[in-house]
Amino acid sequence: MSEKKPDKAHRTRAGQLLSKWLRQIAEEETEFVKDDNGEDRMVTKAEAIARLMWKIALGYTVEERNDDGTITKTHYAPNRAMMNLLLDRIEGRAPVSTEMGKKKQSVADKISEQGAKRIKDAGGVDVTG
Repeated sequence: MSEKKPDKAHRTRAGQLLSKWLRQIAEEETEFVKDDNGEDRMVTKAEAIARLMWKIALGYTVEERNDDGTITKTHYAPNRAMMNLLLDRIEGRAPVSTEMGKKKQSVADKISEQGAKRIKDAGGVDVTG
């Protein structure tokens, strides 16, 4: 009843196909941004995302008009994680791999697991239960 996971070759191929399509879609010129004169100009999705990343990294303010006509300003502080991501990209460092959904194993658990494995290997005794 256990589901068979796709092997590494299939996962790698699927990842390559996904990356290919993401790159192609990123090159589509479908997004609008304001130029220096306040005019809309069309840019690629990749450029729009890059501009949004810079905006988040540097912080920004949003002005909204309420129903009663008053203007409310909301300030978003600079985002340090986005700054680090941008600097890593600019300097050519590989992005850190994140494994969503996996909990990091504690040091104590790693040591216990290692000790149990060594005892098992040394004496042929199964201590894992």
